[in-house]
Amino acid sequence: MKLSSELLLTFLLNAVWQVALIAALASFGAWLLRDAAMRFQHGLWVAALCLGLLTPLATAYTTLPAHVFPTQSELNITNPISISSIPVPFDETPATSSAFQLKNELAFGLLTVFAALLLFRSVRLIGAWRTTRKIRSSTVDLDTDERIERIVLQCERVLRLRVGRVRVCRSESVTVPITIGLFRPVIILPAALARSGDEELLTSALGHEFIHVARHDYVLNFLYELLYLPVSFHPAAALLRRRIKQTRELCCDELVAERILNAEAYARSLVALAGSAPPLRRLSVTTTVGIADADILEARIMSLLSRPKMNRHWKKSLLLAVAVLLLVPSFAAAAFAMRFELANTVQDPAQQEKEIVEKRKTEQKMMERSPQVREELLRKRDMEVEMQATLVRLARVTMDQAIQIATSQTPGKVVLCNLGAKGWEEPGKLGKDGVVFYNVVIADENTPGASTHVWVNAADGSIIKTEKELPRKRSSENP
Repeated sequence: MKLSSELLLTFLLNAVWQVALIAALASFGAWLLRDAAMRFQHGLWVAALCLGLLTPLATAYTTLPAHVFPTQSELNITNPISISSIPVPFDETPATSSAFQLKNELAFGLLTVFAALLLFRSVRLIGAWRTTRKIRSSTVDLDTDERIERIVLQCERVLRLRVGRVRVCRSESVTVPITIGLFRPVIILPAALARSGDEELLTSALGHEFIHVARHDYVLNFLYELLYLPVSFHPAAALLRRRIKQTRELCCDELVAERILNAEAYARSLVALAGSAPPLRRLSVTTTVGIADADILEARIMSLLSRPKMNRHWKKSLLLAVAVLLLVPSFAAAAFAMRFELANTVQDPAQQEKEIVEKRKTEQKMMERSPQVREELLRKRDMEVEMQATLVRLARVTMDQAIQIATSQTPGKVVLCNLGAKGWEEPGKLGKDGVVFYNVVIADENTPGASTHVWVNAADGSIIKTEKELPRKRSSENP
C-alpha cells in the first residue's frame, strides 16, 4: 500500500511540471508548423498528450527504488530472532536522502482529491457515452432521396470506403451533423437538414462526416479521452485535449476542400451550419465527433480561404526539428524528476509490547488446540534459532561496536538494536549476496516520539542506510 501510494504521488507531483513543459514545447512546435498542413499540427498535439501521460509514468517507475527498505514498524517485529527470519531487501543507492518526504495527512489529502477528480471525470465520460447511445437509439432511416444517395456515393468513391459501410440517418435530437460508432459508423443528420433542399449544404455536412469516418476519428477520440483521464487535473492537459479537437476539425476541413467541395462553397456552408449549432457549446456532453466540435469558426474560415504553402525541403526540416524539440526534453525530464515518499512513523513501545503478548497468547492457544499447529510452530522456532545462530557466527562487528558506529553519525539515545539479514539461500545458510546488519534505533531528542534508524553492516561496520521516522499519532487522539 505504501509503495503504491508513493508511486502515485511521484506520478502526480512530477506531472505538475512535466505536463506543463510538454504543453509549452508543443505550443512552440505548433507555431513553427503554422504554415504546414494541419495534419502535422494535429499529430503534434496527439503526441504531446501521449507524452504528457507516459513521461510522468516512466518517471515514477524509474525514480522509485526496486525495493523499499522496510522499517521496524513496517515489519512489525521487535526481537532479534524474528528479524533474522525475514529477508530484508535494501537498495545500495542513497535513495531516501534524495527523496522529498510528505506527511501522511498531506499525502492522503492529495490522493483523495485526485481519486475524487478521477471518479468525477470517469462518471462524466460514462454519462457522455450513455447520452451518445440515447442519440443513436433516436435515429431513423432517411427517406429515399436521390440527392443524398448521390452525395453518399460520391464521398465513398472519393475516400475509397466500402459501399454501404456507413449508415446515414436523421434524428430530431441533434442540431448539427455528428458521427458515432466504434465498429459500425453512423452519420446522423439533423432532421431539418435532411429535409433541406440545399445540395451544397448537404455535401459539406456529409463530406465532413465521411472524412471523420475515413480518419477513424470517433475511435481515436475515445482513446484520447481515456489518455486524458489520469492527467485531467492539469490545466495544460486540458489545453492539449482542446487543441487536438480543434486541429482535428481543421484537418477535416482541409480534406473536404481538397477532395469533395471547393473551399469557398465549403466555407459558406460552415457559416450556415454554425448558425444552427447551440451557442458556445453543446447542450449535453457526448462522445460524438462532428462538424461543430471546435468553437473556432473564424479560424476555420481563414484557414480555408488563405492556405499558405510551404517549401517541401523546409517542411521536412521543420518536422524533424519539432520532433526533436518535443521528444528530447520529454525524455530528459526523467533525469530531473523528483521522488516523493511517505514519512514513516514510529510504533509506540507500549503498543509493540501489547502486540507481542497478544501474539504469544494466540500461538499458545493454537498449540493447545492442534498438534499439527504445535509441531509447525516449534519447527519455525527451531529454524529461527538456527538462523539466529548463523547471524551471530557471521557478524564480525559486535552489537556495541555497531551502536558506536551508528551514534557517531547520529548522536542520541539508543532505544533498540536488532541483528538481521537479507538474502537467505535456505534456513541457516546465507546466500552469496546475503548481508548481515544491525538495525540501530536512536531517539530524536528534538521531536518527542521520533527516531532515526541506522542500518550498519555487521561484516565490515559500514553504514548501509539511514532513515528518519516521525511519531505516530496515538489512537486516543483519533476520534
